[in-house]
Amino acid sequence: MRRSGRGRQGRKGYTTAEQQEIVRGLCRVVVTDGLRVRESDIPPYKLRGETAELRCDYELESSSIYSVKWFKDDEEFYRYLPKDTPPTHYYRMTGVTVDKQSTVPARVVLHKVGFNSSGQYRCEVSAEAPDFNTVNCRGSLMVVEPPADGPVITGGRTKYHVNDTVDLVCTSSPSRPPSRLSWLINGRQARPEFVTKERPYMGKDGLMTQISRLVFVTRPSHFHGGKLKIKCVADITGETLAKHSAFSHTFKQWERLFLASAGAQVLTPPASLLLLLLVLTLALPRLR
Repeated sequence: MRRSGRGRQGRKGYTTAEQQEIVRGLCRVVVTDGLRVRESDIPPYKLRGETAELRCDYELESSSIYSVKWFKDDEEFYRYLPKDTPPTHYYRMTGVTVDKQSTVPARVVLHKVGFNSSGQYRCEVSAEAPDFNTVNCRGSLMVVEPPADGPVITGGRTKYHVNDTVDLVCTSSPSRPPSRLSWLINGRQARPEFVTKERPYMGKDGLMTQISRLVFVTRPSHFHGGKLKIKCVADITGETLAKHSAFSHTFKQWERLFLASAGAQVLTPPASLLLLLLVLTLALPRLR
C-alpha cells in the first residue's frame, strides 16, 4: 500500500525563485538533534533514456535510523525500514523505475527516465525513538530531449517589390521542452506586431513542436543591396536549461535563413536620386 508524504509535511506550492533554490540543491547541510544530512543531490535535468541518481547522504550522531523514504510529487515509491523483514519496499509509480541492484537507502537510481519521470523528488530521513527527528530534502528533475534539426521556413517568394506582403511560417524541430522561435529581418529583431505564435503541440512521442508566423508589408528600407534576408532562430534561452553546463553542448541555437531579391521597381531613395541626376545629365545637351 502506497503512503502519501503529506502526514509529516504538508504539500506546498513553490514560486519560481524557490524552484531555483531547489534546483541548486536544497538541504546541503542539515542537522537536527543527532540526525545530519550532509548533502542532497537531485539532478535538475536528464536526457530521456538516461539513468538518474538521487542522493540523500545522511549520518546519525546519537540515535539509530528508523526509516528512509523517497517520494515523487508527494507519493511514496521507496521505503527502507531496517527493522522490517524485508527492510526494503518498492511501490509502483508511473515514470519511476527503480534499479534495485544499484539502489541503497541514501542513493536511489532510476532506470531509463522518460518525460513522465519529471517532477519533484523528496527524501525523508527519520531517526529512531524517542525523538523520531525527521529531515526532508527535495529537488526538481526535468527530463528533456533536444531538437534533432533546425527550424523549417515555408511560404514566401524568391522576389518581392515594395508594398508586397511577406507571409512566412517557421516550424521548429520536435523537442522537449519546445523551442522558442524568433524572427530577424536583415539582422534586426522583427517587430512584435509582425509575429503570431501558436501554442506548441505535442506529438504521440511526447515531443513538442512550436510554430511562428511572420507577416509584414515590405518597405524600401527592408532591402539591403537589393536583398531581403530573414532568419528564424530556435533556442531554449527562455529556460534555465540552456544555461546549464551539462547541456551546453546539447542544446545549441539553430537558425534558418530565407533570402529573397528585390523586384525591378524596388529602388531605395538614394538610388532613385542618382537615377534622376543621370537622366537630367543626359537630357541637358538635347535641351540646349
